[in-house]
Amino acid sequence: MLPMMNERSRTRVLIVDDHPMIRQMVSLACRNHPRMEVVGEASNGAEALELCRRLRPDVLVLDLLIPRLDGIEVARRLQEDGSATRILVLTGADDKASVFEALRVGAAGYGEKTASIEHIVAAIEAVADGTKVFTVEQERQAHEHLGEFARKARDTAKVLASLTPRERDVLGLIAEGLSTRQIANRLRMSERTAETHIGNIYQKLQVKTRLQALYRAAGLGLVTRE
Repeated sequence: MLPMMNERSRTRVLIVDDHPMIRQMVSLACRNHPRMEVVGEASNGAEALELCRRLRPDVLVLDLLIPRLDGIEVARRLQEDGSATRILVLTGADDKASVFEALRVGAAGYGEKTASIEHIVAAIEAVADGTKVFTVEQERQAHEHLGEFARKARDTAKVLASLTPRERDVLGLIAEGLSTRQIANRLRMSERTAETHIGNIYQKLQVKTRLQALYRAAGLGLVTRE
């Protein structure tokens, strides 16, 4: 008599979302699935990380916009741990930057909360089986964002290399909201010298006003705009 084939082991799922209704919906669907087992739920990133490290689920269903640690940071730390848990991002943040970040930190799939529960369960199954769950459009968005990211990095490096150390100091004080006189006093220089540095900064950033300089520098990641 032929030996009986072993039934496929159950997929152990951890669900992370700060909205109880979303957790309950996904949890109920998984519990009703014959090959899924919900091993835990979490409402914030810190709790998710602790549970994932302790329970080692097969699939982590992870929202991105959660308190304490966001979903991307949770995924990044698990990636650093070398965790074998496969991550399905389930979020309302459907934009190319979010998709790119999810791919970058090793997520195996990306779904929207507005999808049907049948689609979400199918995505969990696919991720558990080792399949990548990203739509063609999501992959296109991620590649587009990667191109923008690379262009920004090149622009930042170019501008940063053109600024002198003193001009970087002045730019930082512009970002703090200091006037020309205050910048001069802080850096112990004349107002005329401060004005010269500011003019050089405008030229290198290709702007004409302080506000434009601030937005341009913030966009390049040179300063933080409050």
